[in-house]
Amino acid sequence: MASSQVAVGQYQIATPCANLVPPTIPGAEVLSFVAEERHNYSFPAFPLFYGPAVNDLSFCNVTLSLRHTDADDTVYVNIWLPLENWNGRYQATGGGGLAAGFGEPILAGQVGNGYVASSTDGGLTLDNTVDPNTGVWALKDDGTPNEALQLNLAWRSIHDMAVSSKDVIKQLYGSDPQYSYWHGCSQGGRQGYAAAAKYPHDFDGILATAPALDLPEMVPSDYWGTVVMRNSEIPPSCVFEEYQKAIIAKCDPLDGASDGLISSHEVLETCDFDPDTLVGKTFACGEGCVVPDPFTLRKKVPCKSTHDLTITTTHADIVRKILEGPRTAEDKQLWYGLATGADFGVHANVVLTENGTREVVPFVVAESWLKYFCLRNPSLDMTKMTPPEYEHGFEQSVTLLGPLWGNQQLELSGFKQAGGKLLTWFGMADEYINPRGMLRYREGLEKTFGGSDAVDEFQLLFLAPGAGHCMGGTGPNPVDPLGALVSWVEHGKAPDVLPASTRTEAGVEITRDLCRYPKTLVYRGGDANKASSFSCSDVGGGSGHDEL
Repeated sequence: MASSQVAVGQYQIATPCANLVPPTIPGAEVLSFVAEERHNYSFPAFPLFYGPAVNDLSFCNVTLSLRHTDADDTVYVNIWLPLENWNGRYQATGGGGLAAGFGEPILAGQVGNGYVASSTDGGLTLDNTVDPNTGVWALKDDGTPNEALQLNLAWRSIHDMAVSSKDVIKQLYGSDPQYSYWHGCSQGGRQGYAAAAKYPHDFDGILATAPALDLPEMVPSDYWGTVVMRNSEIPPSCVFEEYQKAIIAKCDPLDGASDGLISSHEVLETCDFDPDTLVGKTFACGEGCVVPDPFTLRKKVPCKSTHDLTITTTHADIVRKILEGPRTAEDKQLWYGLATGADFGVHANVVLTENGTREVVPFVVAESWLKYFCLRNPSLDMTKMTPPEYEHGFEQSVTLLGPLWGNQQLELSGFKQAGGKLLTWFGMADEYINPRGMLRYREGLEKTFGGSDAVDEFQLLFLAPGAGHCMGGTGPNPVDPLGALVSWVEHGKAPDVLPASTRTEAGVEITRDLCRYPKTLVYRGGDANKASSFSCSDVGGGSGHDEL
């Protein structure tokens, strides 16, 4: 070992951080490159990526910008490399919504876990001037589609990040990473599938949680409830809360255990709830009892108003349309509606204003997608969108954006041949993305590759009863899915179950061992809060999923 090398666990610092040089990135030029050591760094825990709170962290902070030779873009990549206790692994991280990456909040915990970690903005911040989730980056100044940036988010920025990260890893440590991983949820989960399809040798293992597959259909579907209410009436939020409770009360026992969690994916697809059954019910309605929260969607606060309310046929009709999902004027279903038993807070986010009126707060990603990607009209007043205009926007999404964003781009043969492993877990009460789309995609994989066992060689799916989007919900979330993926990749131990846990507001711990699809949890008796009271069963097997 040369005297200039410094030990980093079993690895050595071969080149001081300050002496790193810009990487070579095919198809792009590096515009700027800064590498500097950071010490005594601290950051709070970031639950979304299972990132622990970190204190006194030391790492080499690499920030670079690049421009593709065929585009007028400026893409930023951040790479954090531990100066102590590197575990020999590289972890690329994904984004969410219309953002390609999250940067510091995600990187901190993963570096604290010993990984080299990286994140990219994909150029979507327009040189750090806009929030990507506004969607304004999808159009150029002249109103034409910014095809370069859309390609960046679709998949190109993933590869740029991997290439540049592996280059500086080799420089700093004098060694390639032993294993490379992708970690993302929602848009980040879709990016994981895109990485597997387009760059099958970039990552040994991919953790893709709640992937936003079928993006051209799925994203507009999250705006359907907003259009329905704005063209009918806006019920108080308590109506949707009452309906969620009623749906769970009817569908939950069908899986064999009345535990507040819908555990069977077959029940998820087949439980038939009639909204008219609540018409005429009078109950105490609390309004203004929740406010937006970045980590749990909404959090409870003291109610601004409480009064008796009777559910009407109009309320029932609105709920029915949200549950069914978007339809054409001819009653053709365009995509799935809200998942059975999920929180209505995305599809029907009704708030009580200070002056006592009710307003719908639409999911910004769905609104941005329709406005900038599909209809390509920055001046469009989305508050006045009619059902026919929505239908047109949906059709534009499929027609114009399907060729780039559709599932036909997610062909996984190359990833299987490369020996890659892809692990997905999905909350069955996901409020943003109906898991039926994931089941439909999985069924397509089984048809392509010759059955469940063949797909399980490279892609595993676990469904989490009651869990929300990426995290949260009322059901247990996986405790260490990345660890399960690492064990599968590095030791050939494919997980049969994913241990999961949550704690209720009353402090009661609920555990489950999530089953590898197509198996489903079956109650065997005992304490319904304990994983030991359930087992994984083949009963029913995989069901056929409706074609849309």
